[in-house]
Amino acid sequence: MVGDDISTATQRPGRILGLDLLRAVAAWLVLLSHVAFWTGAGAHGTVGGLAVRGELGVAVFFALSAFLLSTPFVRRGLGDRAPWSAGRYLVRRAARILPAYLLALAAVVAVAAALGGAAGSVLDLPTVLVHLVVGQGFTGRTFQSFTQTWSLTTEITFYVLLPVVALLVAPLVRADTPVARARRMLVLCAVVAVGGLCAQAASALVPDPQWAGVIATSAAGHAAWFAIGTAATVLVEAERAGIEVTPRPALAVLRTSPGTLVLLAIVAWVIASTPIAGPRGVEASTPAQALAAEVLYGVVAASLLLAGTSRGLTESLTASPVAGALRWLGNISYAVFLWHVLVLQVVFAALDLRLFAAPFAPTLLLVTIVSVGLGHLSWMLVERPVLDRAHRATVAPTPQPADRG
Repeated sequence: MVGDDISTATQRPGRILGLDLLRAVAAWLVLLSHVAFWTGAGAHGTVGGLAVRGELGVAVFFALSAFLLSTPFVRRGLGDRAPWSAGRYLVRRAARILPAYLLALAAVVAVAAALGGAAGSVLDLPTVLVHLVVGQGFTGRTFQSFTQTWSLTTEITFYVLLPVVALLVAPLVRADTPVARARRMLVLCAVVAVGGLCAQAASALVPDPQWAGVIATSAAGHAAWFAIGTAATVLVEAERAGIEVTPRPALAVLRTSPGTLVLLAIVAWVIASTPIAGPRGVEASTPAQALAAEVLYGVVAASLLLAGTSRGLTESLTASPVAGALRWLGNISYAVFLWHVLVLQVVFAALDLRLFAAPFAPTLLLVTIVSVGLGHLSWMLVERPVLDRAHRATVAPTPQPADRG
């Protein structure tokens, strides 16, 4: 669900502000989808359909994580030298995910105990223990105000699998030229994506709803979204190294046209808001609908990721007056993702709102404001201090010149 900023995750100078904007958009889309579902707005009208499909923000997060974290492996595959340490990787991943998550979990448990009823119906030791090891995505057992964190189970699974898969496929991408190596990596990404789409479609055929959900939301079920992020890394790194992966001009045009890519993402979002991508509520999707949703959400993620890394965009954003705001929004996006469903639950309880029959726009505004405020506090008091310490503790040592005395 989260990645380091580009300077720390990939050892490149600078920070891609387009990706900070992308993080913020993805977090708000997930918030939008939950508000639409809880208020009942998602079941009605065009706006409701678009809102409830805000869940596609998860696809954006997964693709973004793959884009950031696969960079050292892609650069190595292209024949470049890219430092990578398993210890540094694991420490930084843990520092990025766990402190903010555990703080939000403590608040979720406290609110569940205070509210009781449906909110506290799963407040038992096994459920708490499952969440402490971030295993809710494997069990389907979660708190009403923490349902969105199934994706963290998938994210952490990806963290673990990425170095292993990179090691296993390294021999398959070896070739005489950088162009051939880049193309082989893209082919492997396509193979992984097809496998993920098959797993997603197959999940709709599983008779047991719990196992169907586990497969659908697993790293295998969403492998296509991770593959999209890795493929984007191959394209961006090839471009950086001056490697022409394809002679066709279409990609080069898109890489300089973020507006076109955003428009493509919007079109895919609109199509996904129709029944082609499945029901808007909790009803089960058919295999065709599950496949359509996975593909359309992937198109949105790919378009926005390529738009966020377009040539010249970061330079323009860095020179703009909104640069600081974009960094801030990117920083707090993970905490907004963690806290917004709990905020939604508390708002419903405090204002005595009825589930599926609450005002959409005022609820959306209130939940957004409170979630952003809590996100800021989480970033300032927990996430930034822990991340700073983790990065200082895992800085690669600078080689010292030999003593010639």
